[in-house]
Amino acid sequence: MRKVRGIARYTFIEIFRNKVYYILLLFSAVLVVSALLLGSLGGEQRARMITDLGLAGIETFSLLIAVFSGVTLVLHEMESRTLYLILTRPVARYQFVLGRFLGLAAILTVSYAVMAAVHLLLMAAARVPIDAHYGLSLYCSWEKIVMITAVALLFSLFSTSTVSAVTFTFFFWILGHFSGEIRFLAHKASQPLLSFVCGAFYIIAPNFEALNLKDFAPLHAGTNWLWAAFGYGFSYTAVCLILTILLFRRREF
Repeated sequence: MRKVRGIARYTFIEIFRNKVYYILLLFSAVLVVSALLLGSLGGEQRARMITDLGLAGIETFSLLIAVFSGVTLVLHEMESRTLYLILTRPVARYQFVLGRFLGLAAILTVSYAVMAAVHLLLMAAARVPIDAHYGLSLYCSWEKIVMITAVALLFSLFSTSTVSAVTFTFFFWILGHFSGEIRFLAHKASQPLLSFVCGAFYIIAPNFEALNLKDFAPLHAGTNWLWAAFGYGFSYTAVCLILTILLFRRREF
């Protein structure tokens, strides 16, 4: 675990020093401020506009940080050949993957917390009520970001270029928000091939609809759904990391 922590710390510092990271944080702050300004035009829906636009901004810019950082980390090291130097040391490949992922998850959590804190301050200044639904929305959105980070790492090894890896990752992000529609097509498609393809995409792609708390309010149904969502997110992330480790072991460096 000491080697994993070392790689995670190095990853955290590497991304933290990246100017792109600060640019994304700056734009996220601008978007959150815009949510406050637009919310003032919403009349009775003012509070909802401020809340929803702020949550959307936090999730969007967290997604950009996750995708571009997750995809470029390994590919950049392969292109600059610094990966060869790391692998010559007594570091197992699974330790490298886990360290990279934990470092990414840490920097994403910090950036997510900063953006959420800015949004909370703006909501307090605008006297928008903050309830448990808002906190759960933040948690579910954060879990989606962690899942897509694992997907980005997987495609960084599966693909041969940054463009293709980013494209595949965004494709999975979009598919994950249409899980219900994909499942419906799988059951209703008259052609067996189309039904099979839709069913395969439904199983492979992350089911983000189960975590999209902004669209429904299941708080009255208890907390069982929350444990199920946490278990699903953890399991999907773990599977992606296992596949990433297996691919990394098969790569010739």
